[in-house]
Amino acid sequence: MATFVLVHGAFTGGWYWSRVRPHLEGAGHTVWTPTLTGSGERVHLQARSVTLSTHVEDIVNTLHYEDLRDVVLVGHSYGGMVITGVADRAPERLSRLVYFDAAYPAPGQNATGGFAEGTGEVLDELASGDSDGSWALQPLPLAAYGVTEPDDVAWVGGRRVPHAMSTLQEALHRTGAAPSTLARVYIRCLRRAGLIEVFGVDPLQPMYERAVADGLAVVTVDAGHDAMVTAPQATAMALIAALSGETRGSHAAE
Repeated sequence: MATFVLVHGAFTGGWYWSRVRPHLEGAGHTVWTPTLTGSGERVHLQARSVTLSTHVEDIVNTLHYEDLRDVVLVGHSYGGMVITGVADRAPERLSRLVYFDAAYPAPGQNATGGFAEGTGEVLDELASGDSDGSWALQPLPLAAYGVTEPDDVAWVGGRRVPHAMSTLQEALHRTGAAPSTLARVYIRCLRRAGLIEVFGVDPLQPMYERAVADGLAVVTVDAGHDAMVTAPQATAMALIAALSGETRGSHAAE
């Protein structure tokens, strides 16, 4: 059985995986869902000084202090930046990386630089209305992530929080410590309309194409970007399918 560490994306927290966790644990897996600094129940630590490096340190420390090894490290959306940095810092504790509809950065790239052309400008515009000087990006509409059913919207409620723009702007510089043999899998959510409606393009398309070009195995989920909310069982199935992904391939989780 596997040990999963699930890293959330922007605006949410470890709580965002709570519908998926019982499906994985019911299949015999161990699941950790840490919350990044300034997010979720750690929102009281939100500050201009929070960076991508802060979030990488959050997860490296989780692995160290909980003495976790042979970890399947999963990053959703912005969390893909975080797990890439963690793999460079603590590769000896990992068995594989899973990019769940996530950022998949090139060396030296920041999140906004890896998104489809025009995405960064939209994010800057959305952050410009922030009363604290445009340093925090307010949560995007849930519909952008495919969360539209009233029960799902009610469950998410008002628990999403702003996300520090500095985390998206900091470049990820790697030392190359992560071995090239570390297994990597990309889980692609198939319903992209919500993201395209907000940004005019699919923000993650270039990173997904880079992942495919790098030979990552691909698992698909027939859901929107936040499948952990709208399709938790299919999300768990995709994560379990990712355990066997070694080379380029395609598997569907429905």
